[in-house]
Amino acid sequence: MTQDKITKMLMSTQKLRGGERMFNIRVRRPKEQEYIYKELTDKKEFGIFETYKDIFMMAMVVGFLEGNRQPFQETSEHINWQVFNASTDEPVINIIAYLETEDFTILYDYTEESFKEKVKIAEEYAAGGAKMIYDVTMSDQKNGLQKIIDYIQEFDEIKNHSDLKTKRLKEDLNL
Repeated sequence: MTQDKITKMLMSTQKLRGGERMFNIRVRRPKEQEYIYKELTDKKEFGIFETYKDIFMMAMVVGFLEGNRQPFQETSEHINWQVFNASTDEPVINIIAYLETEDFTILYDYTEESFKEKVKIAEEYAAGGAKMIYDVTMSDQKNGLQKIIDYIQEFDEIKNHSDLKTKRLKEDLNL
């Protein structure tokens, strides 16, 4: 498959924003993580994120990279789907949905059911990554942003989850 075809598939949900295919989706967050979202956006303290959507996107990527997908039932205030950017956020959600399902049809199936499945995958990975982001940030509050940057750069040379586990084990054993 060519790079051009993959790019077109990843951008496919942009079509959902136009006309009759737009679904009234509100992205869920776990109720028990409300404090994480509040503290990480609190500019009076050590908040390093502008919006809940920004935390959600970072948490989703971290949750995916760490292999930490957490289903949840109780939700806090939802994030309106319209705040997600079609050019930057949706392709990330698409690639994670594809990598999770290994099914290309999830990228270009414009049904409400398929769209909700992509959002659910994103929600559950975000739930898995939010606490990790919070812990990294709060480990050194004054340098929280740099701690997050360092944490993300840890994934730079990792090709799979076993590489990550091996790297961390070596660090823990001081090898």
